[in-house]
Amino acid sequence: MLVHLHLRNFRNYQELDFSLPEGFTVLTGANGAGKSNLLESIFYLGAGYSFRQHQDDALVGWGANFFVVRGKIQNGSLIHNIEVVYQLEERRKITRINGKRDLAGRCAAYFPVVIFSPADLLLLQGPPGLRRRFLDFVITQIRPQHAADLHSYQEVLTQRNNLLKQGFFKEAELKPWDEQLVGIGARILRRRLAVFTRLVVLCREVLLSLGGGGDLEGAYISRVVPPPLQLKEEAECRNLFFEALARYQDLAERWKVTPVGPHRDDLRFYLHSHEARIYCSQGEQRLLALALKISQSRLLKEEQKLEPLLLLDDVFSELDPGRRQQVFEELQFKKQVLATTTLYFKAEPEEKKQLTPDIYFFTV
Repeated sequence: MLVHLHLRNFRNYQELDFSLPEGFTVLTGANGAGKSNLLESIFYLGAGYSFRQHQDDALVGWGANFFVVRGKIQNGSLIHNIEVVYQLEERRKITRINGKRDLAGRCAAYFPVVIFSPADLLLLQGPPGLRRRFLDFVITQIRPQHAADLHSYQEVLTQRNNLLKQGFFKEAELKPWDEQLVGIGARILRRRLAVFTRLVVLCREVLLSLGGGGDLEGAYISRVVPPPLQLKEEAECRNLFFEALARYQDLAERWKVTPVGPHRDDLRFYLHSHEARIYCSQGEQRLLALALKISQSRLLKEEQKLEPLLLLDDVFSELDPGRRQQVFEELQFKKQVLATTTLYFKAEPEEKKQLTPDIYFFTV
């Protein structure tokens, strides 16, 4: 759980210190006061990136040249301190976990957090990269080595693509990069298949409990791993990856990029045997996206024996009254929840605490 948060020059917060209580906490305030910005900063601390922006430049407060996000995290009896500093001029991000420099992606292993927002709809409607990023984030939360493998894989992929772009090279020059790419990529693929399989099972259960039916199937779309979705050993993933690289090498030389591998894969969801992205209504897609996030929180609790911090960014306003009640009942007794909406609550309590001149909070 998040014990304390410190912000400096993050979005509209020049400086803020916030001790978040246990239980279900609601932020109130006018539009534009910075409620979503606060949730964004907390997610950033647990993910190493923003769920709203691709560029860290946009997170730096007006007139500043850096921002700081710092948090004190308690996981059982363990205390972790995470700090992320972003310097605008150098476009450099420095992440420290318990005082030591680390990869930004490693934050996920120390601070379990799940964000629910209207943008979750993009998990169904958006490009494949968003679905890969979501799955990799969930994996990193329970398998910390995944962050380092993703980083190394990208470095090797860049080197291999640079060689392809030269146009003239010997097969022996490509072989070392192929071996490294396959070795790291096989580990990534094996984890993705295992975690995605589990997520689909959990999501099916959640959908059923929310009244959306339990007829859900998932597919991992890859030029390396053939369907159906099932677990595979790392050695099998390596063999399949080597075969795919050879099979698509002519295309790679024409395109001058690597057209196969975990960096090109996608996830698909099927409700009642129809692809959700194409055939489901926006309401059904929204419910499925919500079920995916609840499944993520359940998986984290199963694997880590810890409840993640749940961030609800104006989620209730997107649901009809019946579903709103079901979701609230699912989340209200979690260890730590922070929500930015008051639509569900008929009346706010008289005792509210002031966080900023424009934002108050109370615990349900």
